[in-house]
Amino acid sequence: MSTVAIVLAADSGPGFPGPKYLTPIHNVPLLQHVVNDAVTWPVDDVFVVLGADAEQVIDAVDFKNLTIVIDPEWSEGAASPLRAGLDLASRNRSTRRCVIARGDQPGIDADSIGALVDAVVDAEADAAVPKYRYSVGWPVVLEFSIWEHLLGSEGSVDILDFVTSHASSVEEVWFDHLAPATYTTAEDLP
Repeated sequence: MSTVAIVLAADSGPGFPGPKYLTPIHNVPLLQHVVNDAVTWPVDDVFVVLGADAEQVIDAVDFKNLTIVIDPEWSEGAASPLRAGLDLASRNRSTRRCVIARGDQPGIDADSIGALVDAVVDAEADAAVPKYRYSVGWPVVLEFSIWEHLLGSEGSVDILDFVTSHASSVEEVWFDHLAPATYTTAEDLP
């Protein structure tokens, strides 16, 4: 049974001075930080779902042989890039779980991903979510039994709400630190 990570990096990020995922963080594009993290994760493959500014992002980021998925419907809402990544993952019948990560949240290390995947496997749970000092966050791990329901989603979808309302068993993995920073808007930049 294999595990795939899906990095969602399709939104345009209104308010950013240029393409959101090329915004420099310590002189390195935001998405490059996440790609550098993702290649260390204990997963069998990593898909990076792009949408807005995809051509510019592809030219500027070293994807290190990760699989790039371009979602032409990214502007329809958060469900579209999620569907694109899950659709590709579902084509390999040996893939049983997905790590859903954000392309605007660098700093997720291999140990954290490993702990989340292990929690799902060990407890035979539908999902696992990190709990950073009492606050649930990203990334999340979904077993096929729950992710198949997301393939029909449309518009805007909040994955954390989806997990709490659709999973019969969710493991919370506690981390004794705050969640790594997420750069959702330009105001979040350091």
